[in-house]
Amino acid sequence: MDKVTIVIETEDGTRASEILADLRNVVEALYFPMKMVGFWDYRADMHLCPQEERRETCPHRTNPKRLKPIDYAYSMARERQANLEVVFPHSDVALFLR
Repeated sequence: MDKVTIVIETEDGTRASEILADLRNVVEALYFPMKMVGFWDYRADMHLCPQEERRETCPHRTNPKRLKPIDYAYSMARERQANLEVVFPHSDVALFLR
């Protein structure tokens, strides 16, 4: 999977949007016709989990029964055919596109 990091720097102290919907609009405009198929918000510890959508246990978080959580990027590539990860360090969010 390819990975792109979008760094937004300002000189006057203004901040870029950290709203997930705004970030989604940005990546879908930059990488049209690709669409977002998943995200991970590291600050809120929130993600779009295909397993939870099927009412299964999430394998991406630490679980006492599992030694190591499954990598979310691997899961997105396998389950949703994502081939691009776009990271926004200012908001600590990664979006996955296909």
